Amino acid sequence: MKIAIMGAGGLGGFFGGKLAQAGHDVWFIARGQQLAALKASGLRLQGPDPEIVISHPNATEMPAEIGAVDLVLFCVKLYDIEPAAALIKPILTDATAVISVLNGIDGPQRLATALETGTVFSGAARISAKIKAPGVISYLGSGDRHKLTFGHPSRNDHPILVPFIKACRGAGFAAELAADIDEMLWDKLAQLAQVAALTTLGRLPMEVAMQDPLLFDIGKRVLQEIAAVARAKNVAINPNLVQAKLDIAANYPPNLYASMYHDLAAGKKIEVEGIFGYVAKTGQRLGIPTPTIDLVYAFLRPHASGGTLAT
Repeated sequence: MKIAIMGAGGLGGFFGGKLAQAGHDVWFIARGQQLAALKASGLRLQGPDPEIVISHPNATEMPAEIGAVDLVLFCVKLYDIEPAAALIKPILTDATAVISVLNGIDGPQRLATALETGTVFSGAARISAKIKAPGVISYLGSGDRHKLTFGHPSRNDHPILVPFIKACRGAGFAAELAADIDEMLWDKLAQLAQVAALTTLGRLPMEVAMQDPLLFDIGKRVLQEIAAVARAKNVAINPNLVQAKLDIAANYPPNLYASMYHDLAAGKKIEVEGIFGYVAKTGQRLGIPTPTIDLVYAFLRPHASGGTLAT
């Protein structure tokens, strides 16, 4: 199986590295210092499990060098969807599956519109990973705590999916098809927004934020408002979503921050529009109040384009 990883950051670097270690033909599409490090010294995955070193990964900034692939893991930020989609067009065929591992709700549709070729699957990843240094990915948790879930309204019979799920499991992380794509995306959004709100505004890891009663309540209200908007859109969201996410948050590994926190602290762009802005505007359109989301959005929106204001 030939797999391309569009975006060799935390998610792409981790899942691509595990698949490469398992012997699959994996190509990383990267740029800048990350690409230079991959070519010069390889890829390292560092976390609770023994370190994984891929000494000579396939890495390029020119996807046309790769040739046609069976599957693409599309792991970029929401603001990079269209330019990244243009980059991978040369490696797609009508038979290629593209799994969008994106934050937010509307990313898969934007990607499908931009690509026109191949089949785009909505995906969700369960992992906390980041670039520790060029060529080095650090991650939290181990084993089946890491998971890819993905699906399509009508193409879950795509012939590459069963082999890919087997490949993921053989590489040491869980993978499965989603029974309800909308529920999967909103469930992921709720968890992400709770963590992003508390760690990015509070500048605290989740285990500390969850011990503060005021911050705990803010996180709970973020979950309640997202659940209300999802139900207004007729999404079959878990009726116990709020408590389920609070229970998960109570057991996060130490030192867990949202990627939005790391991006803000580094002066990079943040995905505030596609996460908090999307919920606030959808709630407004549907007549669902989202006062906590609105407040988070108002504080983070000035930093959407990055810069030095937050550092």
